[in-house]
Amino acid sequence: MPEITYPLSIDTIGKLIVTAHTVWVYCNAYQCNHRGRLNLIPLVYKLGADHSCMADDLRPHVFCPKCREAGKPDRNISFSIMPLTAPHSEWPKQQFEADVFKRARG
Repeated sequence: MPEITYPLSIDTIGKLIVTAHTVWVYCNAYQCNHRGRLNLIPLVYKLGADHSCMADDLRPHVFCPKCREAGKPDRNISFSIMPLTAPHSEWPKQQFEADVFKRARG
């Protein structure tokens, strides 16, 4: 696990995982508009937790499968980093507390 220092700077793939963030990838090719969430765990195995998560550093390792299948240039992509907010992405302790309080009330 990477060390978290303050002021917080999320600049590596490992820090994205530790701080519960996700990366969305968008294809900007004409009439494609394909998008998807980047699975960070295999990326850590391939590149390492200390690899930069900046767009220029990730772009060589990511491509658009739709454009590649159609024979078009597949590297016209952009990235968006967002915190995980879906109920399935809560930290286990928070989910456990929510379940306990729900059972106590009901």
